[in-house]
Amino acid sequence: MHSNTAVVLTALVLCYAVVSRLVNRWYIAPALIFVLVGMALGPFGLGAIETSEDVHAFTVLAQLALTVILFNQAAELDLIAALQRGRVTFRLMVLGIPLTIGLGTLTAVLFLPVLPLWEAVCLAAIVAPTEVALIDALLEDRRIPDRVRHALSVETGFYDGFALAALLVALALASEHTDDDPSRWAWFVARTEGLSVAIGVAVGAVGGLIITRSLARRWMSDTWAQLATLAVALLCFQVGEMVHASGFVSAYVGGLAYAAIARHEGTQQSTQFTGATAQLLELTVFALFGGYAVIIGWRDANWRVVVFAVLALFVVRLIAVSLGLLGSDLAVRSRCFIGWFGPRGIGTVVLGLLVIDSGNIQNDHLITQVVVVTVTLSLVVHSITAPFGIRWVSGDRLGEQASRPAEPARG
Repeated sequence: MHSNTAVVLTALVLCYAVVSRLVNRWYIAPALIFVLVGMALGPFGLGAIETSEDVHAFTVLAQLALTVILFNQAAELDLIAALQRGRVTFRLMVLGIPLTIGLGTLTAVLFLPVLPLWEAVCLAAIVAPTEVALIDALLEDRRIPDRVRHALSVETGFYDGFALAALLVALALASEHTDDDPSRWAWFVARTEGLSVAIGVAVGAVGGLIITRSLARRWMSDTWAQLATLAVALLCFQVGEMVHASGFVSAYVGGLAYAAIARHEGTQQSTQFTGATAQLLELTVFALFGGYAVIIGWRDANWRVVVFAVLALFVVRLIAVSLGLLGSDLAVRSRCFIGWFGPRGIGTVVLGLLVIDSGNIQNDHLITQVVVVTVTLSLVVHSITAPFGIRWVSGDRLGEQASRPAEPARG
């Protein structure tokens, strides 16, 4: 990264931090602000942000951001409580996510016929991951029913792992080096999923045990505990990649294992530092994304790309969520709210970069255009509609409270 670019990005983070709470009240995704400023300051604007056509460096930064985000999301999640809360979250993960990728593949085949089947699957997996944390106020607003906020939060964390697994398989099948030997494919799946989970459990648990025991013996300050937590997240990813497994799956599972150990040891370990680091890295990625990719992506996109992006964002997900939650006791408004609010962000950007960087896809330029159009459309539309959606679904919150049995009078 050029020195001038680093200075500009640092100043941009400082300026945003000053008004961050105000922006949060408006339900505007911070990533959208950084994309717009990146466009204004990039090579197509004032030229204050210098970008390079070397995709690899940008990919490394984006991977780093997603690694910390996944670990932090998992560390803040109580998996046992999540599974005990009801069928909504389970349905979204087990039914909703595969349906989204399946319907996305069908949409890609119909509207982007230039894509071979397995490249269509790759594209569907790329645009599937949601990141509701892009609009922080969405998860903090108590007018939204508890089950809806919880389901969106848990679903976001699991989406990257599901989409990555589908992408890795589709990418291998789309490659010219596809091997038809079933035993090799069995080992591939076991390595990317089973080995990734094993590494995440091992590194996350050992790291959590070391940190909690050190804190209990007062060998470590809270500040260094925060830094050590970030190191555990990065180790999960690095070890996973080193043995050719999935570093992202390892990071997410590592966060779950780390949190489980911390709870077992009775340590309330804060993840504020890793959360702040994740947001800093993510916003930097979006500033660079806006500086170079957005204008080129929209300039080269045709009507088919735009139609696919619109359908993937606002039709495919609504249908998949509606089918996944069919028969549940969740109110219709709440189902529609979950189906509508699935913002696309860093997960889509990183998966897209992984495909482009692999060099095994023929239509990488088309996939780049779809990623740009999908992410920017999502940031704009979901930011604009958030206040209206919250007011609309708040009626279900009132009904949820009214349906609870009244507490007996005391005294």
